[in-house]
Amino acid sequence: MDSVASNYVIYCRESDEHRDTNASIPAQLAQCRELATKLNLSVIGVIREKRSARDYGRPKFSNLLAAIKGQEDLICTEAKLQKKVRPDGIIAWHPDRLARNWRDAGEIIELLDNGQLSDMKFVMYSFHNDSSGKEHLAMEFARAKSYSDHLQDNVMRGIIEKEVKGKGIRPLSPAFEVKSDPGGREHRKIIPSERHEQWRSVYRWRLEGKNLKEIVDLLIDAGYTDRYKYGGRWREIEITDKYVSRHLRNPLHCGWLVTTNSEEPRRADLTTIFPQEYGHPFPAVVTLEEFKQVNPELFSDSASQHQCRRKAKYSLSGKVFCKARHEAGLSPYTMFANTPRGGSGLPSPRFSCHRCKGHRSVHMERIFKAVEVKLRGVRLTEREHKLFVVSAWEKYRKDRDRVQLARQQIASLKTQNVQEIEEAEEILNTMEYGSRKASAERITAQKSRLQRLRDEQKSLRQREEKNEEEGLRRYFDLRAFLELAKSGSRWWRKASPEQKRLMGDILISNVIVDMQGRPTVSLAEPFLEWSKGKKGKSGRGDRT
Repeated sequence: MDSVASNYVIYCRESDEHRDTNASIPAQLAQCRELATKLNLSVIGVIREKRSARDYGRPKFSNLLAAIKGQEDLICTEAKLQKKVRPDGIIAWHPDRLARNWRDAGEIIELLDNGQLSDMKFVMYSFHNDSSGKEHLAMEFARAKSYSDHLQDNVMRGIIEKEVKGKGIRPLSPAFEVKSDPGGREHRKIIPSERHEQWRSVYRWRLEGKNLKEIVDLLIDAGYTDRYKYGGRWREIEITDKYVSRHLRNPLHCGWLVTTNSEEPRRADLTTIFPQEYGHPFPAVVTLEEFKQVNPELFSDSASQHQCRRKAKYSLSGKVFCKARHEAGLSPYTMFANTPRGGSGLPSPRFSCHRCKGHRSVHMERIFKAVEVKLRGVRLTEREHKLFVVSAWEKYRKDRDRVQLARQQIASLKTQNVQEIEEAEEILNTMEYGSRKASAERITAQKSRLQRLRDEQKSLRQREEKNEEEGLRRYFDLRAFLELAKSGSRWWRKASPEQKRLMGDILISNVIVDMQGRPTVSLAEPFLEWSKGKKGKSGRGDRT
């Protein structure tokens, strides 16, 4: 006899694919509720999600799996119980509502194997929690993935037919143009424009650390221009930092064609399609890895959402709030960091509220002193400190693995770059000193290519040095953070402005400043919890 779970969750999902023949969410929910009533199952909540299951990382489904594992509280609607309980059963319309990718399917099978997931019920499928039942469930997941793959191919085929020929891309990146060959096989095909090499330089400059204003100046000095056609006339486009920023985010530069004609963007890899369609590779501006480094925010996963992405000059920027505006419900209530000159003519760094009458401000040192006083109340037990060390070292190990992977990728790129430089030098020598000397234009073009490869070699060396520095900094930061857990106030007092900025992201949740300029500091977790215990490292309360 099949086991029955104690706490079931109804999971309903639909995607934005018009060719998806499964029932909509209201119909799924009605049938799942009917099944639960018929079998007398205890349902503790309902989850509705409008996301495709092709890829891993659906937020609500990931939360459901984490809740089953006991790692997170379940977030759902129509919860039947006030007290948080761990779900151990799932009700869905069909297995394909749960997974169309191997990673989600594998997690479900693993939860069934270790007993954390006791049972699953489906409207359109009969599941038994035994070896045979799990084997058939895996086959259903395989069918769901196959259907998704075929659907993706069929849907993308028509889109790619238009997009590859430049018909649907508005606007096209200035690094590319479309080939005009009426009646030919390559009519309207995407080809590199005369600005292609300049955009390669733009990405290289960005990787070297140049800001957008500096890149704009370099482009203008190099004679870069762009224009668009409107009303039958060509009009010049002003080259600004916004222009550069907008085009730097275009994934077409790395060979990814991303369509946004639906709620869920679709992606096609032109580096794979072009060789099949035209017999030669797609003329990408940069590699995928370089594009990710320039645009890390486009590839952030759910785990990194909890990290502070603010890149500010001052410590606690974006975390200091005006109490008067906050209590009045006036937005925004953030106080801005600036460095005006005081009466002595020396810089006086402050947090100011320009929206309040009188432009009230408070000196940064006053806030920093309040943070130091607050950190004196942080106390850890011996057990808490050991747990913190273990978790911190685990995070450091993952960071170290990422550094190692980046080191290997850079080494591979350096090897390839050296080979390309040798080939380019050999070709240039043949052009200049061979039996048949090449034209001046071809020699100039080859020299430009050789110079670009040498610039790339220099850029790779800088990336290698930066990667090694980051690896060492992560190690020393880890040592500092472990000490920070034991004696945060002392480390805060001794920290440099840059170190205070890094520490502020970890330690401080917010700072509220009242009308008299008195700051009230709130610590972030886990330091907030540690400050409540008021215990020493031995676990005993402090003497009073």
